[in-house]
This record gives sequence, structure tokens and C-alpha cells, in this order.
Amino acid sequence: PVLPLALLPYTVVSLCDALGWRVVLRAFGVAQPFARLWLERLAGEAVNSVAPTGVGGEPVKILLLRADGVRGSAAAAAVVTSRTGLILAQSLLVVFGIVALLVRLGRHVAAPIALAGLLGLTALFGLLLVRVQKGGVARMVARGLAGLLRTSSHTAGRVERSAADFDAHLATVYATRRLTLLGAAAWHMLGWLASAAEVWVVLRLLGTSISQTDALIVEGLAQPIRATSILVPGAVGTQEGGGVALCSWLGIPPATGLALWLVRRGREVLFDAVGLLYLAARNLRRR
Repeated sequence: PVLPLALLPYTVVSLCDALGWRVVLRAFGVAQPFARLWLERLAGEAVNSVAPTGVGGEPVKILLLRADGVRGSAAAAAVVTSRTGLILAQSLLVVFGIVALLVRLGRHVAAPIALAGLLGLTALFGLLLVRVQKGGVARMVARGLAGLLRTSSHTAGRVERSAADFDAHLATVYATRRLTLLGAAAWHMLGWLASAAEVWVVLRLLGTSISQTDALIVEGLAQPIRATSILVPGAVGTQEGGGVALCSWLGIPPATGLALWLVRRGREVLFDAVGLLYLAARNLRRR
């Protein structure tokens, strides 16, 4: 029963993320079977794992949705909205990780002050993201690229119309379905908390007990480590090295810390394999 227990938390993570995506797609009038949506998200995340910058999977998700009959601009807007919710939830996880660290260090006065300040900054960050997305940024980028690349007027016009359609979809959802982003972020937040639970579960299976607070610290502070490795596909090596150092600082033996991150890497490979196999199967069916 060890393997199912080790895989259970991330199974919950992937399901929560797919549910967050479904909230957004429904706001755009797209009703996908949940199993297909879950597999499409796994496929996109698998590509993210092997691509530098970790964003190659977003175009894959758009292409899969288009193959399902979803309009390209709506698919792109849905992916961007879902990604925005994921980023906001990830930011909250980092905030909770920092505050948990302050509590662990005995900074009981600084912790609530830091929580209030960081939550305020996260809210401001979210508002700025939404404002930029509502400001017609895609159309401006399309115009700029058309001028820079000196494309034909026909091509430039077609690209600009698609960009304007994308901007309109985003603006409409943010204006008329304001809870969509919050709903997606809530599901993604549950997913991040399940990811923190994975740290606790795997360490218990490895024979090391830690508190839920320490598990939250590990997962929360692992996010900046992964972000600094953006040019390394899958953050291979850097995630493990930074994770072991973080675990050692919390009193977890280096060997156990390394085992934790290797188990998580193995789980990542397994789920990525499922996503890539699904992507390959879809491509074969198209042929």
C-alpha cells in the first residue's frame, strides 16, 4: 500500500487543478467531460515539465481544446485565466510558508504583521494582473509584432482580429463573471495544500515525522527555488539541491531530504508519462 499512499496526494492535486480549469471553461461556455479535461491538463503539464521556462504546455492545452471544437480565442483566454488563478494560489502558498516559518522561529509578533502585509501585496498583484489582461494587451502585442516583423496587411489584420477576440473574451469574463477567477484560484489553492500534504505523507512513509507547519514551510519555500530555475527544464537538479538544503535547515537528515525529492521527482515522471501518452494517442487519432 506504500505506492498508492505516496501517489494519493498528487492525484488530489491534479484533480483540484483540473476542477479549477473546469470552472474557467464553464465561464467561457465550454463543457468538457471531466476525464478528458484531466488528461488534457496532464498533457500540458507534462510538456511544461520538459520545456525551458515551464510554459510550453499552455499552447498544447489550447491546441487540444481547439481539436475538441473550442474556438481558439476562447481556449487561449480560458488557459490564461486558469493560469492566473494558479499563480495567485501559488503566491498565497508562498505567503503561508513564510508566515509558518516566522511562527516556527518564535516571531509571534512579526507573523501576523507579515501575513497582513503579504496578503495585501498578493491582492495588489492579482488586481494588477487582471487590469493588464483587461487592457487589451494581446491586441497591442499583435500590432507591435506585426510592425516589427513587417508582415502583410492581410496577415497582420487576421492576427489582430484574433488578439482582439481573445481580449474581448477575457474582458467579458472578468466583467460579468467576477467569481470565476476566485473559484479557479480556490481549487488551485486546495491543490497546493494537497501538495504540502504530499511532503508530510512521503516523509512519514520514509520514517520521518514532521509537523504540518514544517510541511507547509517546505512546500511554500520550494516555490521560489523552482522559480529561480525557470530556464532549467523541470528544474532538474536545482529543485533537489535547494529542497535538500531547506529540509536540512528544518532538521531533516540530508539523506531523507534527498529521498523525499527523488520520490517526488519519480511521481512527477509517472504523471508526466500519463500526460505524454495521452498526447501521443490524440496525435495518432488525428492521423
